[in-house]
Amino acid sequence: MLRFEDVSFKYKSDKFDMVKSLSFDVAEGEFISVIGASGCGKSTVFRLINGLEKPDTGKITMSGKDIGSIKNYSSYMPQKDLLYPWRTIEKNICLPMEIQKKGREEMKRRSAEMLKEVGLWDYRDKYPRDLSGGMRQRASFARTLLAGSDLLLLDEPFSALDSLTRMGLQEWLLAEWQKHKKTILFVTHDVEEAVFLSEKVLVITDRPITHFEQYRVPLAYPRARADLKRQEILNLKEELIGKLRQEAEQ
Repeated sequence: MLRFEDVSFKYKSDKFDMVKSLSFDVAEGEFISVIGASGCGKSTVFRLINGLEKPDTGKITMSGKDIGSIKNYSSYMPQKDLLYPWRTIEKNICLPMEIQKKGREEMKRRSAEMLKEVGLWDYRDKYPRDLSGGMRQRASFARTLLAGSDLLLLDEPFSALDSLTRMGLQEWLLAEWQKHKKTILFVTHDVEEAVFLSEKVLVITDRPITHFEQYRVPLAYPRARADLKRQEILNLKEELIGKLRQEAEQ
């Protein structure tokens, strides 16, 4: 579905490449986490995918088409919910459809369906200040889904939440992913989160990014917290933590 072919990129203010000759593929419907030390370039890869930055060399394609020639192929959800404080929750999640100039009736119908699905129907007329952090993140995810893209880029969306809220949203996100069959790229610093959510974990171990080290998670879906105590999962977590420590010490 998504393909990087020999992609290189350098910010104008930098002396060295952030990404150099990077090639990788993402299959349709996959849930993939990307982990790496702070400042390693994870967000840069996302900016290249969603077209905010353009490769110096190489090509990025979606379903065989250059991303520069297509629209609405990816949706981005950042760490902060970025809900507009002066808009109700219903109006906030309608924003992507407004930008796409959808009809009023379609927006009302689709937003109602989504608010009920994410458990926020009773809060549709509330404002972001009236909601908890977890509820705001659910609203942000609903808005991301309503953009209508098949590829979702989730950049540490749960990192600012308390541990119990975070665990609940991880389980909720897996249920949403299995329902909607979207393709998800998920950036996180949390190894356990990456292992619990993902089919595959991509580890950034070098700068510039020339490749990802890939690890497949040996767990089927649906998953339970108890699965994290299995010996093969404990071994995988230790190996991934070791990779991050090694990269951070370079």
